[in-house]
Amino acid sequence: MENIRRLPLNALKFFYFVGKYGSLVAASQQLHVTHGAVSKQLKLLEEHLNETLFIKQGRNLRLSSAGLILYESCQYIFSELQSTLTKLDHGKDKDLVVSCEPTLAMRWLIPRITRFPKDFGFNVVILAAGGNVDFHHQKIDVAIRRNDFSWPKTIYSELLCNERMGPVHIPSLSTDAKKLHTYTRPHAWKDWEKCHRNKFSCKENMFFEHFYLSIQAAIAGLGIAMASELMVEDEIKQGILIAPYDFREDGSRYYLLSEIAFETDYRRIKFLSWLREQMNDFIGE
Repeated sequence: MENIRRLPLNALKFFYFVGKYGSLVAASQQLHVTHGAVSKQLKLLEEHLNETLFIKQGRNLRLSSAGLILYESCQYIFSELQSTLTKLDHGKDKDLVVSCEPTLAMRWLIPRITRFPKDFGFNVVILAAGGNVDFHHQKIDVAIRRNDFSWPKTIYSELLCNERMGPVHIPSLSTDAKKLHTYTRPHAWKDWEKCHRNKFSCKENMFFEHFYLSIQAAIAGLGIAMASELMVEDEIKQGILIAPYDFREDGSRYYLLSEIAFETDYRRIKFLSWLREQMNDFIGE
């Protein structure tokens, strides 16, 4: 207990953020303190432990072998501590309100939310919305967005997965099939054709407001839709739709956004971890 009594506990928090983001500057921005304050706390911790915790690598910092051991311990301890604090805070609303892009919500998130562990101690409420996020006025906790727009640097973001796109249609496609477009991603077909030699010789085009509608049109046999692999996963598995040229990354990504640091809220950390598990299961299949 003597080691714990003398341990500079506040420095551990600073150490954890530097380890997570690999940068003094990034950590100071996340913690809303000065670069010097973070540096001072790290030096204090290293002197106390008599260990070098980081190795400079260009402009970034890499965890040393001792730093990695301490970082893994901090991850576990801070997660458990946040869980305890959340349980003690009976006055807070336990629901986590999640804003998600409409088609992704309908075709990917909602079908999987039944798998969300009940022992986490809170419910997930899903709101369908896209584009810019106003956490306060929209009364949401986190948002799932594709990076097709810029959000303020003050918003915390965690990468979920890369977007993969490709043409899909029913197996028995008619000869007069149309090319199905969506107004939310007007350049999807053009972008795919630029980097793919194969082209569909469709004489007609149909336009829809959202991805969800263009995918439904493809399922109905109206034509060929340019779709996100995430959004047609079930139909591909069941053989309802086929992807003749598979899917390829289009350069965009999905992120989980938050107004506050994920580490400060047990619900956010658990939901982020669960989302990544679901994404990894999908990618690994």
